[in-house]
Amino acid sequence: MQRESTIGSDARPPRLFVLLLAVALLHGCALLQQDLQPPQINLVAIYPESGSMTDLRFRCRLRLDNPNAVDLPIKGGQLELTLADRAAATGQLADGVTVPAGGSEEVEAIVSIGVMSAVSIITSIMSDPNATLRYKVDGYVDVGMSVLGRIRFDDAGEFSLNGAGDLNSTRL
Repeated sequence: MQRESTIGSDARPPRLFVLLLAVALLHGCALLQQDLQPPQINLVAIYPESGSMTDLRFRCRLRLDNPNAVDLPIKGGQLELTLADRAAATGQLADGVTVPAGGSEEVEAIVSIGVMSAVSIITSIMSDPNATLRYKVDGYVDVGMSVLGRIRFDDAGEFSLNGAGDLNSTRL
């Protein structure tokens, strides 16, 4: 019995062609992801928030700069804040932020510091109210793209104590 060749709606492309097309598409996606760079993350401001008997809270504002040609979805993160070379405050970054391609976005985090650590910092501040306060912030952001995943960051500098929370441009 001879098999008839049909051309039309039932025709199937050769399996090799489909396989090569799939490999080419996957390879193209991998090449796009290899060019992604992590965002630059800097502390912009610190503002006091409410506290309790055991801890004080601060609102930290961070700027995320995206050097890539694609948007970066941020899915949360964590940070540690050190003030006056003492005590670390810890907090969580909000999720649901998308940093536009080639642009910037600011995200806030509430950090908590123990009262005893805060007293130590306040004591050092009271000795010279015109001084600047050194800070260091480090942590990570979770990027919603598997190739970047969790990105570590750190930033250090100082800010004036007589300002409204905005940081000087001085970086350490």
